[in-house]
Amino acid sequence: SMRALKPSILSFFPFFIWGALTTFFPIYAVNHGVSNPGLFFTTVAIMLIIGRGFGGRILDLYNREKIIMPSIFPYIISMVILSFSKTLPMFIIVGIIYGLGPAFLIPALMAYALDHSGSPGPTMGTFNAMSDLGISLGPVIMGMVIQWTNYPIMFLCLAFTGICNLIYFYFSMVKNK
Repeated sequence: SMRALKPSILSFFPFFIWGALTTFFPIYAVNHGVSNPGLFFTTVAIMLIIGRGFGGRILDLYNREKIIMPSIFPYIISMVILSFSKTLPMFIIVGIIYGLGPAFLIPALMAYALDHSGSPGPTMGTFNAMSDLGISLGPVIMGMVIQWTNYPIMFLCLAFTGICNLIYFYFSMVKNK
Protein backbone atom coordinates (compact mmCIF):
# COMPACT_ATOMS: atom_id res chain seq x y z
CA SER A 1 0.00 0.00 0.00
CA MET A 2 1.60 3.24 -1.13
CA ARG A 3 -0.46 5.21 1.39
CA ALA A 4 1.00 3.14 4.21
CA LEU A 5 4.58 3.46 3.02
CA LYS A 6 5.61 6.52 5.09
CA PRO A 7 4.56 5.12 8.48
CA SER A 8 5.85 1.71 7.41
CA ILE A 9 9.28 3.17 6.68
CA LEU A 10 9.10 4.84 10.09
CA SER A 11 8.52 1.38 11.58
CA PHE A 12 11.62 0.03 9.80
CA PHE A 13 13.99 2.05 12.00
CA PRO A 14 12.79 1.00 15.48
CA PHE A 15 12.63 -2.62 14.39
CA PHE A 16 16.15 -2.28 12.97
CA ILE A 17 17.25 -1.11 16.43
CA TRP A 18 15.29 -3.89 18.16
CA GLY A 19 16.75 -6.59 15.91
CA ALA A 20 20.31 -5.49 16.61
CA LEU A 21 19.62 -5.00 20.31
CA THR A 22 18.14 -8.46 20.83
CA THR A 23 21.03 -10.00 18.94
CA PHE A 24 23.99 -8.22 20.52
CA PHE A 25 22.89 -6.95 23.93
CA PRO A 26 23.08 -10.37 25.66
CA ILE A 27 26.71 -10.81 24.59
CA TYR A 28 27.52 -7.25 25.66
CA ALA A 29 25.86 -7.75 29.06
CA VAL A 30 27.58 -11.09 29.73
CA ASN A 31 30.94 -9.53 28.79
CA HIS A 32 30.28 -6.96 31.53
CA GLY A 33 29.57 -9.57 34.20
CA VAL A 34 25.78 -9.67 34.03
CA SER A 35 24.78 -13.28 34.56
CA ASN A 36 21.19 -12.83 33.38
CA PRO A 37 20.76 -10.37 30.47
CA GLY A 38 17.11 -11.40 30.42
CA LEU A 39 16.46 -8.90 33.22
CA PHE A 40 16.94 -6.13 30.64
CA PHE A 41 14.33 -7.68 28.34
CA THR A 42 11.97 -8.25 31.28
CA THR A 43 12.25 -4.55 32.11
CA VAL A 44 11.49 -3.64 28.50
CA ALA A 45 8.46 -5.98 28.53
CA ILE A 46 7.12 -4.46 31.75
CA MET A 47 7.48 -0.96 30.31
CA LEU A 48 5.71 -2.08 27.13
CA ILE A 49 2.77 -3.43 29.13
CA ILE A 50 2.52 -0.32 31.28
CA GLY A 51 3.06 2.05 28.35
CA ARG A 52 0.55 0.37 26.07
CA GLY A 53 -2.02 0.51 28.83
CA PHE A 54 -1.73 4.30 28.83
CA GLY A 55 -0.88 4.55 25.14
CA GLY A 56 -4.29 3.36 23.98
CA ARG A 57 -5.98 6.22 25.77
CA ILE A 58 -3.43 8.76 24.57
CA LEU A 59 -3.91 7.65 20.96
CA ASP A 60 -7.59 8.46 21.29
CA LEU A 61 -6.93 11.94 22.70
CA TYR A 62 -4.12 13.35 20.58
CA ASN A 63 -3.10 13.69 16.96
CA ARG A 64 -0.90 10.76 15.85
CA GLU A 65 1.98 13.05 14.82
CA LYS A 66 2.11 14.51 18.32
CA ILE A 67 2.65 11.03 19.73
CA ILE A 68 5.07 9.76 17.09
CA MET A 69 7.79 12.38 17.43
CA PRO A 70 8.29 12.16 21.23
CA SER A 71 8.10 8.36 20.99
CA ILE A 72 11.24 8.26 18.83
CA PHE A 73 13.36 9.96 21.50
CA PRO A 74 13.50 6.99 23.95
CA TYR A 75 15.19 4.93 21.23
CA ILE A 76 17.89 7.56 20.78
CA ILE A 77 18.40 8.33 24.47
CA SER A 78 18.49 4.67 25.53
CA MET A 79 21.06 3.72 22.90
CA VAL A 80 23.33 6.62 23.86
CA ILE A 81 23.12 5.64 27.53
CA LEU A 82 23.65 1.97 26.66
CA SER A 83 26.84 2.79 24.79
CA PHE A 84 28.30 4.02 28.11
CA SER A 85 26.67 1.44 30.41
CA LYS A 86 28.51 -1.46 31.95
CA THR A 87 26.43 -2.52 34.98
CA LEU A 88 23.10 -4.24 35.53
CA PRO A 89 21.48 -1.19 37.19
CA MET A 90 22.40 0.93 34.17
CA PHE A 91 21.07 -1.76 31.82
CA ILE A 92 17.78 -1.73 33.77
CA ILE A 93 17.56 2.08 33.42
CA VAL A 94 18.17 1.69 29.69
CA GLY A 95 15.40 -0.93 29.57
CA ILE A 96 12.98 1.45 31.29
CA ILE A 97 13.75 4.27 28.86
CA TYR A 98 13.85 2.02 25.81
CA GLY A 99 10.54 0.34 26.66
CA LEU A 100 8.70 3.65 26.45
CA GLY A 101 9.59 4.02 22.76
CA PRO A 102 7.84 0.99 21.28
CA ALA A 103 5.05 1.20 23.86
CA PHE A 104 3.82 4.38 22.22
CA LEU A 105 5.49 4.52 18.80
CA ILE A 106 4.44 1.22 17.24
CA PRO A 107 0.69 1.54 18.01
CA ALA A 108 0.78 5.20 16.87
CA LEU A 109 2.45 4.24 13.59
CA MET A 110 -0.02 1.42 12.99
CA ALA A 111 -2.95 3.70 13.71
CA TYR A 112 -1.49 6.40 11.47
CA ALA A 113 -1.00 3.90 8.65
CA LEU A 114 -4.56 2.62 9.01
CA ASP A 115 -5.97 6.15 9.21
CA HIS A 116 -4.34 7.15 5.91
CA SER A 117 -4.90 4.03 3.85
CA GLY A 118 -7.80 2.66 1.95
CA SER A 119 -7.62 -0.96 2.96
CA PRO A 120 -6.40 -2.57 6.20
CA GLY A 121 -5.02 -5.75 4.57
CA PRO A 122 -2.45 -4.15 2.26
CA THR A 123 -1.69 -1.53 4.92
CA MET A 124 -0.77 -4.09 7.56
CA GLY A 125 1.10 -6.15 4.97
CA THR A 126 3.23 -3.14 4.05
CA PHE A 127 3.73 -2.19 7.70
CA ASN A 128 4.74 -5.71 8.73
CA ALA A 129 7.02 -6.17 5.71
CA MET A 130 8.98 -3.02 6.59
CA SER A 131 9.10 -4.03 10.26
CA ASP A 132 10.38 -7.50 9.34
CA LEU A 133 12.96 -5.97 7.02
CA GLY A 134 14.21 -3.78 9.87
CA ILE A 135 14.39 -6.68 12.32
CA SER A 136 16.33 -8.70 9.73
CA LEU A 137 18.76 -6.04 8.56
CA GLY A 138 19.54 -4.61 12.01
CA PRO A 139 21.65 -7.56 13.21
CA VAL A 140 23.32 -8.01 9.82
CA ILE A 141 24.42 -4.41 9.40
CA MET A 142 25.27 -3.86 13.06
CA GLY A 143 27.21 -7.14 13.04
CA MET A 144 29.45 -5.59 10.40
CA VAL A 145 29.77 -2.43 12.49
CA ILE A 146 30.84 -4.48 15.53
CA GLN A 147 33.35 -6.36 13.40
CA TRP A 148 35.03 -3.06 12.47
CA THR A 149 34.54 -1.21 15.76
CA ASN A 150 33.11 -2.26 19.14
CA TYR A 151 29.82 -2.52 21.03
CA PRO A 152 29.66 1.08 22.30
CA ILE A 153 30.16 2.40 18.76
CA MET A 154 27.51 -0.01 17.50
CA PHE A 155 25.03 1.26 20.12
CA LEU A 156 25.85 4.83 19.09
CA CYS A 157 25.15 3.81 15.49
CA LEU A 158 21.76 2.56 16.68
CA ALA A 159 21.17 5.95 18.31
CA PHE A 160 22.05 7.52 14.95
CA THR A 161 19.47 5.20 13.36
CA GLY A 162 16.91 6.71 15.72
CA ILE A 163 18.06 10.20 14.70
CA CYS A 164 17.61 9.22 11.05
CA ASN A 165 14.07 8.10 11.91
CA LEU A 166 13.38 11.44 13.58
CA ILE A 167 14.69 13.33 10.54
CA TYR A 168 12.67 11.14 8.18
CA PHE A 169 9.55 11.71 10.28
CA TYR A 170 10.06 15.46 10.28
CA PHE A 171 10.63 15.81 6.53
CA SER A 172 8.14 13.21 5.33
CA MET A 173 5.22 13.75 7.68
CA VAL A 174 5.51 17.05 9.52
CA LYS A 175 7.08 19.46 7.07
CA ASN A 176 5.51 17.83 4.02
CA LYS A 177 1.93 18.59 5.13
